[in-house]
Amino acid sequence: MPTKKEAEAAHDCKKDCELLHKEIAALKKEVAALKEELKKAPKGGGGTDPRVDLLLTHLLDRQFLSEKYCKKSGLIK
Repeated sequence: MPTKKEAEAAHDCKKDCELLHKEIAALKKEVAALKEELKKAPKGGGGTDPRVDLLLTHLLDRQFLSEKYCKKSGLIK
């Protein structure tokens, strides 16, 4: 026969499992919403936010990134 602590632990596990399922459902909704936003975003990525272009320029000037790598990865054209 299970002790009181074992019964409480089993109850807590069920409660935790339910909470986790709710969190997973909320995360799935958030991911779906983010995917929809990405579909609306212009293709090409770079240039949509001028700060990104400024950061890339700075990193290229300081030689933290190579121009070849940036072109290959699609960061710049």
